[in-house]
Amino acid sequence: METQAADLVRQMVTGCQILSDQGLVEGFGHLSARLPDGRILMTPRKALGLVRPEELVTLDLSGQVVRGTRPALEVAMHLAVYRARPEVQAIARTHSRACAVLGVLGWPVRAVHGFGCHLGPVVPVYDEVGLVHDRAAGEAVAAALGQHAALLLRGNGTLVTAPSLIEAVMRAIWLEEAAAIQVAAHSAGGQPRYFTPAEVTRRLAQDRADEPHRAWAFYAALAAGEVL
Repeated sequence: METQAADLVRQMVTGCQILSDQGLVEGFGHLSARLPDGRILMTPRKALGLVRPEELVTLDLSGQVVRGTRPALEVAMHLAVYRARPEVQAIARTHSRACAVLGVLGWPVRAVHGFGCHLGPVVPVYDEVGLVHDRAAGEAVAAALGQHAALLLRGNGTLVTAPSLIEAVMRAIWLEEAAAIQVAAHSAGGQPRYFTPAEVTRRLAQDRADEPHRAWAFYAALAAGEVL
């Protein structure tokens, strides 16, 4: 269990670097994941690109801090989702730009390319604005998320869930890619040809289980300046 927790700490710091390098977060944004003992590991109230391993915060599902000091301000959003969705193992909270455009338009992100299918046929928009800083607001977000993989928060970025921290980071990247394609298609005066639910299912069946890990390895190397 200690080895798994240590691996998760390393992954979280790498995930912070990837999201920062890709421009999906600036001074704000956060990552969290379930630890093997059921508690939650989360980034502190700090720009993700500056987070160090010893600064990560551990807390229980009620929000009680076990280790560390100040979790992200919107910790209530993460905890509400973890309580409502036992299968969710990690959450990425970003401020990606194309997603923000669709969010303020009130348009959901739809699957328009292969890897976008990892988010399902549609990522809806949560219409309430403002920070999610208490339990009631967090539970409202979790209710809006329902069984979707992600949610656009109007004027406040995105919430992306996944069965692992690696997949949460990759889904955040793929969600932004899908949103950017959708925005570009509309800007060109066209109507995107969205994948149907059946096409999403068929496309996902073609992916290999290690593909998020393969992409993660590339983005991690890119963030570390190791790509020629």
